[in-house]
Amino acid sequence: MKTLFERFEVLEDPRDIRGKKYKLIDILIMTIYGILCGLTDYTNIADFIKLKEDYFKELLKLEHGTPSHDCLSDVFAAIDSKKFMGIFIEWTKEIVKKKTNKNISIDGKAVKSATDA
Repeated sequence: MKTLFERFEVLEDPRDIRGKKYKLIDILIMTIYGILCGLTDYTNIADFIKLKEDYFKELLKLEHGTPSHDCLSDVFAAIDSKKFMGIFIEWTKEIVKKKTNKNISIDGKAVKSATDA
């Protein structure tokens, strides 16, 4: 089974190298943590990451503290959202399969509709 790092390494980072403080994979992982904890917006995710700053600094070797909600929002506005969603769904399906030995069907269009409200 591929790690989350390995899965997302194929996602292109379109950000300008100048001023970039955080690796794309670090932003993705911190945001996914927030999403899996039930958070639904960048402000709350950034606050959650800040509360868990020591953990994320150790896990991801962050050198510049934690990212702001603007940083999270900017990254997700810049990346290929369809590719991100495809990778995320495949990763989720693989985890469920490994844990339950059952296949699940996730409809990407339904997931998108649920988040467009």
